[in-house]
Amino acid sequence: MAVRKMLALAVGLLLAGCQAPTPEQKNQVDDGSAAALNTINAIEPVPENDSAQIADRSGIIADKHIPPAFLGRWGLVPADCTSTAGDNKGLMTVAPDRLSFYESRATITRLEGVSSTELRATLAFSGEGQQWTEDTPLTLEENGNVLTRVADGQMLRYTRCAA
Repeated sequence: MAVRKMLALAVGLLLAGCQAPTPEQKNQVDDGSAAALNTINAIEPVPENDSAQIADRSGIIADKHIPPAFLGRWGLVPADCTSTAGDNKGLMTVAPDRLSFYESRATITRLEGVSSTELRATLAFSGEGQQWTEDTPLTLEENGNVLTRVADGQMLRYTRCAA
């Protein structure tokens, strides 16, 4: 009987020591210029269903303007925020009515507020002589210092650039 109790205790201890692995952080490169990223930019998220922007209970934002918490310059790597040579290919600038990238621009054709930290956008892109439309979620994380979006099935993780 004592052997069973000890075996049960050992199994319990082994299981207690297990924990879910933390997800891999993508797009993080430490090139020594991390100071260019704003790591303490506490923001106040836009209130749920802000009546000034959301037209109805569906969450559709009538004026198609991105809430202030999402606006600014965002880099895939720290150098995207500091480059003066024009080679910041991972820089995304979010304005109220558009997103700008290295070689393309996107205007908002539909915008839905899912929560104060998540939007669903339909974007009309143009760049390099081409035009296309893409649906993408835009999600704020880490107290507004990280913005994720999905492009071509790939999750892209941007860090807010310092002002």
